[in-house]
Amino acid sequence: MLDWDDLKTFLAIARHGTLSAAARALKVSQTTMGRRLDHLHGRAGVVLLERTPTGYRLTPAGAAILGDVEHMDGAALAAERTLTGGDQRLAGLVRVTTVDALAAHVLTPGLAALNADHPGIVVELLTDNRSLSLARREADVAVRLGRFEAHETIVRKAGEMAFGVFASADYLRRYGSPDWSAGAPGHRIVRVQDDLLATPDGRWFAERTGKAEPALLANSRAVQLSGVAAGLGLGHLPCYLAETCPDLMRIEAGEAVRREIWMGVHRDTRHAPRIVAVQQAVVAALEAKRDALLGTTSSHT
Repeated sequence: MLDWDDLKTFLAIARHGTLSAAARALKVSQTTMGRRLDHLHGRAGVVLLERTPTGYRLTPAGAAILGDVEHMDGAALAAERTLTGGDQRLAGLVRVTTVDALAAHVLTPGLAALNADHPGIVVELLTDNRSLSLARREADVAVRLGRFEAHETIVRKAGEMAFGVFASADYLRRYGSPDWSAGAPGHRIVRVQDDLLATPDGRWFAERTGKAEPALLANSRAVQLSGVAAGLGLGHLPCYLAETCPDLMRIEAGEAVRREIWMGVHRDTRHAPRIVAVQQAVVAALEAKRDALLGTTSSHT
């Protein structure tokens, strides 16, 4: 007879397609996940997932039970959220998901006051460009650059973030000022990777640098900042992040892009005191950095 751990293994591999991705989702090693899959097939007496050159796919037997297992998973998560929502302790783990630079430079400094007031609350900051699921308890609080789509999420606008074009003084001495109307020909740029070009800031920069040559592509704002500071090229960076590097110079490029910062929590857990306290700390941290986030403290020229 299959137990719940067997079924969670099956569901993770069915959803993610590979042992490595499923292992990350369940926070175990790939070797452990492979061992669990072998054990699952031994217990089931039938192959539920078959290996292909591109990953795992459902067999007819696996497809037949997938809906039932997903229903069980949803019920288990609902029960877990209900228990979390009813937990009145101002203590315990709270997972917060956001992007890396915002976590490091804005949210983390704001956790000092939370820790002083509620030392029993432990915050786990998950820096990921993916939208981790609040319903599946991958995170308890999400701070994102854009609106949420999940209908079970309680959301609020928590701030705004301005972007600007920056370059090092050395780069500008070598390449001069860009001609944005012509697509910045003769220049080099540091930008997001291709899969992030659809973001508002990615599109804005791409529209103005169509004739420039990419020098560095990175999905990490910290890496982009380092590249711009090293003189690799022009970069479209959050103003609060560029402020950490006083040697950068801001270049006029028309109306600046602003992105909204939204915070969300699942409706089942929104009243849990520790989750409420963390949300308050997030809002306070964003408010404390408001001028930097909006680019109004910049001394760059």
